[in-house]
Amino acid sequence: MNKTIRRTASHVTVPAFCLLATSFVLAPAASAGTRSSNVALAPEPSAAQCTLDGTHLSDVQIAQYARNAGLHGDGLVISIAVALAESQGWTRAVLINTDCSRDRGVWQINSYWHSEVSDDQAFDPAGCATAAYNISSGGSDWTPWTTYNNGAYQQYMSRAQAAANQVGG
Repeated sequence: MNKTIRRTASHVTVPAFCLLATSFVLAPAASAGTRSSNVALAPEPSAAQCTLDGTHLSDVQIAQYARNAGLHGDGLVISIAVALAESQGWTRAVLINTDCSRDRGVWQINSYWHSEVSDDQAFDPAGCATAAYNISSGGSDWTPWTTYNNGAYQQYMSRAQAAANQVGG
């Protein structure tokens, strides 16, 4: 299933990162992907292309991948909420940024800031969860994700907690 969102979306739940890219305005607005924690934030792109593709994971499936990668406690819950804010659980979600870098997979791992993560790893939910675990320092630092910094993940916290509880997190 491949959904490319440009100006409107009628058949999918569009994650916040696509809404920013398509000039919809919702609160809180979010953009996807990771960045180096050592770099100042650049202005958000005003136009980008967003594709929702692959398998649409449930909240519990996201939780299980995150838990299997080693996330637990608050880190597990936040990881689920971040994934939902970033991709709504689409395994092959891609946001092409205006700098031509790409945010990839369930946790929207940026191809520039995290070139050590291959496309194969980013688009594999288990591999993407492992990358998120590593980038977040074992679940203790979510600042590389814009949706964490701007608070967009918070609207998913109750869903994330429920999913974490179901996987013993």
